[in-house]
Amino acid sequence: EDQALESAGRLNKFIVAQFLTVEMTIAREIIKSTVDYRKYKCIELANGLRCMLISSLKRGESVEDQALESAEGYECEEIAEESDGVDDMDDMDVEDECSSQKLRRSAAALCIHVGSFADPIEAQGLAHFLEHMVFMGSEKYPRENDFDDYVSQRGGSSNACTDGEYTMFYFDIQWQHFKASLDRFANFFIAPLLSQSCVDRELEAVHSEFELAKADDHCRTEHLLTSIAKENSPYRIFSYGNRKSLKENPAAAGTDVYHLLREFQLRYYSAPLMTLAVEAKDTLENLENLVTEIFKDMPNRGNKPFDLSVFREPFDMSSFNKLYKVCPVKETVSLSFTWTLPPMHAHYKACPLKLLGCIVGHEGKGSLVAYLRAQNLAVELVAGTATSNDLQHNHMNSLFKISIELSEVGRKSPNTVASLVFSYLRMLREAAAFSLQDPKADTLPTGRRSFSSLVPEYQKLYEAQFRFQEPFDPCDTVQYIAHAMLTSAPEEVYTNGTLITEPDLKLYVDVINLLSPDRANIELILPEFAQEATSDATYLTEPWFDIKFKAEAISEDQLKVWRNPPVVSEFHLPEVNRYIATNFDLLPACDNQKVPQDLNLQPGREASRKFGRLWHQQQTKFNVPIAHVITSLRSNLPRCPKNKALLKLLAASLDQRLQTLAYAATEANLSFSISGSRGCLTIHVSGFNEKLLLLYQEIVLLIVAPVTGSESGLELDAKKFATFKDRLRQRTCNKVLNPADYNSHIRQYFSHENKPLVEDFMKALQTLQLEDFQAFVPAFLSTLYMKTYAYGNLSQTEAEAFFDFTVKTLNTTPNPSIVEPSLPAYPAHVNHIRVMNFNKQDVNTCLALVAPLPDTPSEDLRLEVLVNLFASCLTEPAFAYLRTVETLGYVVSLYSWLLRSTRQAGVTLLVCSQANKFETSRVAGRMYAFWFRIIPHIILRLKPDAFATAVSSCIASNQLDDTTMDVELRRNKKEILSDRPIFDRRERTVEILRSLSLKDLQDFYRSTLYNSEKQPLLMVQVDATSGVASNTNASTDCSSSCALKTFDWPVTALPVTSTQLGDEQTSAQSVDLPKALTSCAAGLILQPENPTTLDLPPPPAVVPIEDARVFKSTVLFPSANPTAC
Repeated sequence: EDQALESAGRLNKFIVAQFLTVEMTIAREIIKSTVDYRKYKCIELANGLRCMLISSLKRGESVEDQALESAEGYECEEIAEESDGVDDMDDMDVEDECSSQKLRRSAAALCIHVGSFADPIEAQGLAHFLEHMVFMGSEKYPRENDFDDYVSQRGGSSNACTDGEYTMFYFDIQWQHFKASLDRFANFFIAPLLSQSCVDRELEAVHSEFELAKADDHCRTEHLLTSIAKENSPYRIFSYGNRKSLKENPAAAGTDVYHLLREFQLRYYSAPLMTLAVEAKDTLENLENLVTEIFKDMPNRGNKPFDLSVFREPFDMSSFNKLYKVCPVKETVSLSFTWTLPPMHAHYKACPLKLLGCIVGHEGKGSLVAYLRAQNLAVELVAGTATSNDLQHNHMNSLFKISIELSEVGRKSPNTVASLVFSYLRMLREAAAFSLQDPKADTLPTGRRSFSSLVPEYQKLYEAQFRFQEPFDPCDTVQYIAHAMLTSAPEEVYTNGTLITEPDLKLYVDVINLLSPDRANIELILPEFAQEATSDATYLTEPWFDIKFKAEAISEDQLKVWRNPPVVSEFHLPEVNRYIATNFDLLPACDNQKVPQDLNLQPGREASRKFGRLWHQQQTKFNVPIAHVITSLRSNLPRCPKNKALLKLLAASLDQRLQTLAYAATEANLSFSISGSRGCLTIHVSGFNEKLLLLYQEIVLLIVAPVTGSESGLELDAKKFATFKDRLRQRTCNKVLNPADYNSHIRQYFSHENKPLVEDFMKALQTLQLEDFQAFVPAFLSTLYMKTYAYGNLSQTEAEAFFDFTVKTLNTTPNPSIVEPSLPAYPAHVNHIRVMNFNKQDVNTCLALVAPLPDTPSEDLRLEVLVNLFASCLTEPAFAYLRTVETLGYVVSLYSWLLRSTRQAGVTLLVCSQANKFETSRVAGRMYAFWFRIIPHIILRLKPDAFATAVSSCIASNQLDDTTMDVELRRNKKEILSDRPIFDRRERTVEILRSLSLKDLQDFYRSTLYNSEKQPLLMVQVDATSGVASNTNASTDCSSSCALKTFDWPVTALPVTSTQLGDEQTSAQSVDLPKALTSCAAGLILQPENPTTLDLPPPPAVVPIEDARVFKSTVLFPSANPTAC
């Protein structure tokens, strides 16, 4: 207690919130940021459950205000956020209609002090499996999916996760539904059903989740490291679980998995092993009464947590200190160094892992990665410990890691890279040792900065960042606190491992000394090892992920070289940070603006107006001295594949060169990003406003700096250009090797007139040379249309300074023309395209049924509002039927969307499945069954109260205040960059929603999505060849079969045969409709058991797309002119 108070006084910048514990009944203080207005109280119930209560009522607000708003239709919450895949190569033009809203909802998280490390060896993955099973009902609420249905229908969301030492369950929802949701939530742990009838279905979800991880190189290599731990170590547990570990192996051994599941739950799901955090717009007193009443029956079984202290030093150096050559599934090219350290939890006040990670991972002058980049050996480096990841930070050990993404030169010279790593670590070790001997010295004998002078600077950086940390979203807050309470005193949940309150030079030196070559695990991941493994019998196969790898001893001669390497003269500790802010004053709140204003429309700005628009919004209501400036530079160059590739190369080269030039800014709570998409180069800077213009000017000056021939050390030559080009190729291939991203790419290609296929993009990229880049940059900058959005703690004059500096420095010609994008003209039937997963050994498939609304964008937003309401009624039924009942796959979603560029709206039904479980014709048929047979019954027979709940949910999502700066920024940024800004979109949406009746929704459905004569559909299938219709693993070789280092990625539409179409129709028609409706919509519709009351029209024809390019050019955009560079 005294230490917490002393720490708070010493920082002199943190305000505190008081709480009491039931048992000790003494005042303590929780250290939090100055802008965190919430009140906290920690209690411990009689059963041993520890709870953090968080009241998010602001000054002047009351519970009565919340109740009044609820009575006015302020009822439900936003639709759970979804996205249309992640496809950087395709610029991601899709956004969820409600995704801009992160509302201050009520939330709860319960963390259990047990995870996969406690799994029994005979049923590995059991903790993860139990996490899935818990959500399947309780004795008080026995209906399967009752909780999910209740939360989803009221606009909330829920999820869970399992790590090594803990399992987390959480949800968020609107305040007035919080009590009922919390009661349902609590009963999962008071008396879960764990119904045996759900076992097989949830096991399929677990297996599907594993198959997704199996195709992810990060998951694979993380698992490989744990697999070399000592034989009895919990690290050796296969934490994901799959059919083999949870069904086949136990069955062969005569083990009853269901019995183990029950036993595990009874042993560890006990109140003293749990921490609970709840946040709501309610008083602390009310929250305490609520939590006490609901959780008082949580059983205390008297068990202790799984003890990991007996498993200290989990690795044997004889197997750990080796070079591991690993075959990736994608084109991953990396060299990683991992050290096992003692557990570091006890040293949280010194933050050794965070501090050393910042120093080793620094990217400015003198850093390891800056030198590697200068020598063209690497492109990225990440260092440190992910303290939130139990595999890296647990009570057995802590892992410190340096991961390097190699260049083409580096992949051929891994020993050179390794030698440089140990050279840098020697420099760091000697600098730290000198400071330990002479802590007051600011410089080393070499004249460079000392280690001891660096520590106070990082202290100040961490304190400034913490001081103005905005409150997290409620769902993130409760998860963070519930997890932190497992190992932190309640008053230190925010500062534990965040602030250096007790620097310890000796500890830092001790940790650095452990980063020696004799203790390093070195992992080299190269695609070419897959070919090597076919003829080298010394390659082994990890049994769960089928990872091909080879372990080689590091010779004593090599270790001698690495133990005492020469220190590269360019290596030194980070220089004094010139970006550290000292002025944190806020502008007058009376000058804040509700919406952005275009300053270039004001008198006196006529000369600037021709260059574009300057949107300004002073905003200090969040009480942080932070600002954002986003500038979009749109060129008039043709949007062809060649220029698209060159623009992405320009953005990538600028971003990497800036890392060396301005990395210190990112450590001073400033950030920058540069992206190139849709013909625009976009700059985004943010952070403490005092030094923001300085950072922005560095970026703009670099844009106009000579590409070659300068002496800055940041210029490009042919070799560095080739590195950027190869990295773009790698990242593009790794995207399309993911079937969900590949599916998204196909959909994006059809939606946008100027978007190229990956095949055409890669062919254009292959031909590019440095000379093309040198010619492109001035051509791109010669004629521009600018949009700048200055937001936050910036005055009008300061905003104008950003815009005017850009115009003056770029010295460009105005480009006033804005071409309205065209909409695709889909025919009114199911346009069906089928392509094959590029990774021939990946069993994952992805199918998307897309319904674009041809009459959007509408003038009054009515259609957009209706389609969003339509999706909100169907999100949970789609999940319940396609995932829970049909068990098609782990990823199932139905969501509405709005394209940023064209503002066209629509709906997508997405399912990711596995070919070793279901034929795609089976999956597609079930999707058609839901779309053409189940949805009509839900919408056309929807209960009035279900409709009212959906409407209230959408209203609430558009009425609540923004919770952070980022939320308001994202919403207005989308409007500004869309060319059709509607800043009162939420208000207009609410007005429309309040006017809607159930008949309006049904009429909308009948005239659009239900109308097969008018409504077009697109079915995109990414199929897989591996292990079709098999229940065994597809292959023991999970490496990609695509040619290595190739630019050849042909997108070929596979034949959609009459047999396949017949199988899809059979799959759709074989669904037992009464049973399906009862399982997914029993509470939503009238008489779900009697679907014959609705006469459904026949489904539309399915017409295969035989050639993607021909279909796009002759059907979707027939009047488009071919784009030539």
